[in-house]
Amino acid sequence: MTGFAIAVVLLSALLHAIWNLFIKGSSDRWAFFLAQGVLNVILYAPLFIWVWPGAVVSAAGWLWVVASALIHAAYAFYLLRSYDVGDLSLAYPLSRTAPILVALWDVATAPGQLSGTGFVGAMLAGIGAVLLQLPALQARGGRAVLRERVTRYALLTALLVAAFTVVDKYGVTYVHPFVYLYLIDIGEFALVAMRMGRSALRRAPQELHINGRAVLFVALVGPFSYLLILWVLATVPASYVLGLRQTSLVFGVLFGRLLLKERETGYRLLGAGTIAAGGVLIAMAR
Repeated sequence: MTGFAIAVVLLSALLHAIWNLFIKGSSDRWAFFLAQGVLNVILYAPLFIWVWPGAVVSAAGWLWVVASALIHAAYAFYLLRSYDVGDLSLAYPLSRTAPILVALWDVATAPGQLSGTGFVGAMLAGIGAVLLQLPALQARGGRAVLRERVTRYALLTALLVAAFTVVDKYGVTYVHPFVYLYLIDIGEFALVAMRMGRSALRRAPQELHINGRAVLFVALVGPFSYLLILWVLATVPASYVLGLRQTSLVFGVLFGRLLLKERETGYRLLGAGTIAAGGVLIAMAR
């Protein structure tokens, strides 16, 4: 990865941690997520209208868009469920254990692109996220920990992160990255609104009234954060990008401790630090 690509991914990591902090701290997480989604579709509409005439979306491109929108909607569902039942400093890191899955995918599909250093970094990022649960694993065992809702939901979220990262890696080769992301957002937020049902018409405006500034911030930086990732994915192996982006977990754990006053964050910082070390190895890979 070039120095510019590393800086872009790190900026995306910080922005991603911030918007997860706002969602976790909101009064109605589902309404917050939907409200910011509707706002970002509205706010970015002028740019979409400007870019759209020059972006040709083939039949194959539409298939990737639909597939990604479905996976992103499922990701949102399980991420929000994990925040409903667990701490940010636990649910957020666990939901980002996808690098090991994406690294294995890269090895299987393009072994020449993934260097030994990059592979070790991606593995380390995944292991670090698992370390977040080490005390619970030692005290109650693996089965008990896996039965906890926060663990199940967060790990399902991680699986979906790996899935949409791989899908989007291919999708942006068929569709302009911004157009691709905008179309995905429309599909994702429409599916979330369907999941919420009629209550969405009442809850989303109410959340916008209560947390208007935070909703607006997330609506602006959320798409921008992932657009940065899509740009880098066009030229860099997915496991490198996803592994380095795991540095957002350091921010997430610190936000949970300092801003949300969550407890038991000491060992979670150990896991986050391990992930950061994996990110450094990924950044060193050429």
